[in-house]
Amino acid sequence: MNAEILMLIVFLSAFLAPVFSRTLRMPVPVGELAFGLALGYALGFQELPQVIVFLSEFGFLLLMFLAGLEIDFNLLERIETRLLLVYLAYSVLSFSVAIVGAVLVNIPIPVALILSLVSVGLMVATLRDMGVGGSGFGKRVLILGVIGEIISLFVLTLIEKVGSFHGWPEFLKEMRLIALFFTGFFLFFYGVRLLIWWFPELVKKLTYEEDPSAIGIRLSLFLMFTASVLAHLVGMESVLGAFLAGMIFSFFIRKKHDLEEKLSSIGYGFLIPVFFIKTGMVMELPPLSPEVVRDVFLLLLFMLLVRLTPSVILLFGGFSLKESLLSSILLAYPFTLMIAGTEIAVSSGLIDGTTGAKLLISAVLSSLLFPWSSKLLVRVLR
Repeated sequence: MNAEILMLIVFLSAFLAPVFSRTLRMPVPVGELAFGLALGYALGFQELPQVIVFLSEFGFLLLMFLAGLEIDFNLLERIETRLLLVYLAYSVLSFSVAIVGAVLVNIPIPVALILSLVSVGLMVATLRDMGVGGSGFGKRVLILGVIGEIISLFVLTLIEKVGSFHGWPEFLKEMRLIALFFTGFFLFFYGVRLLIWWFPELVKKLTYEEDPSAIGIRLSLFLMFTASVLAHLVGMESVLGAFLAGMIFSFFIRKKHDLEEKLSSIGYGFLIPVFFIKTGMVMELPPLSPEVVRDVFLLLLFMLLVRLTPSVILLFGGFSLKESLLSSILLAYPFTLMIAGTEIAVSSGLIDGTTGAKLLISAVLSSLLFPWSSKLLVRVLR
């Protein structure tokens, strides 16, 4: 098919996907992925134009930057140290249970870790739909999600490094380099913040003709691309650099609501839909068979169990038994980071395309089934 016609089809799909998603009562990113999958099969998985590939990669970087930006460090600073340790222990135990479970049931450890990732994007939307976003429970489970998402960044980095493992000396050297990258990027941002604080008049003179929100967007994109390039130079996936940039930006810039809305409008309005649609268009699913259905069901069950098993520790963190059960379900659909983790694991050669497709199916189904289950459970518990 002509490249220009294919581009028009992709852009039209980005426009129609939200209508399709809302009609079927599914999260918009899930609908975009499903839309792309349908297009892939309808068009015969054609090679996509370079402009679509570029926009998709740009959208992926922005998606990961926004995933880091949505981390609310204000929540962490207001919580008691004892409770913070309880919530941190829960997150660490979830990943530990995943590794032990992987060994016991013979699941590849990278797959188990991907299934254990945490992302708060869809969870926040579910909490709002349930009407508990501003409640004490909503804030506590959001703190759990924030901690889990921070740990997920390091888990994704580890997955990527294991994929390029060439012996322990080289691995340790690369991990030291990555640690220096994390520390250096944090200190660089801290230094820029100090300069702005020390010389506010100079900053005003340099930007007096500019819209502050425009400057914020330029700074955000500059940091995102800088972190992505530097991450690539030290041997990390570029998207992990973008995630780190968003997280550090969120740590230093606490009043970011307006900026986050504008970046989300740019990202979710155009670039990110192109990424999800493109991902669906190149994802060839394995033939639907009893074995595939069984494997996907087991992956979904694994996602739930690795969060339910350590949930008893939440009883020491202000959760009731019912709330700890509900929290486990709310944390069990990390759609954004599961897509990212699967992309990294497949490109690193840690898992094959068939396993990656099963993970993507699990990501889609978990984002449909678990939010619905959470809402149903809230009604029952009330």
